Amino acid sequence: MIAKTYIIGAVVLLAAIAFNVVVQRLGIMGWYDFLNGLMSEGRGVFRRVRAMDHLWLWLLYPLLLGLSARAGSHLADLLTR
Repeated sequence: MIAKTYIIGAVVLLAAIAFNVVVQRLGIMGWYDFLNGLMSEGRGVFRRVRAMDHLWLWLLYPLLLGLSARAGSHLADLLTR
C-alpha cells in the first residue's frame, strides 16, 4: 500500500513539475505566480489574470494532475503485482 501511494505521488510530482515548466515557457500564469500576486496585490491580481490563465489554473491543471494520478495508479498496479 505504501509503495503504491509513493509511486502515485512520484508520478503526480513529476507531472506537476513538467506542467509548470511548460506553462512558464508559454507565459501562462501558474499557481505560484497567482498566489504571490494575491499576497502582494490582493484582489488586484485578478486584473492581470487572462482567460488562458483562468483556464489553466481552474480547469486544465487540476484535470491533468488527476489524469497523472490515474496513470500513476495504473503504473503502481503494474509494478506491485
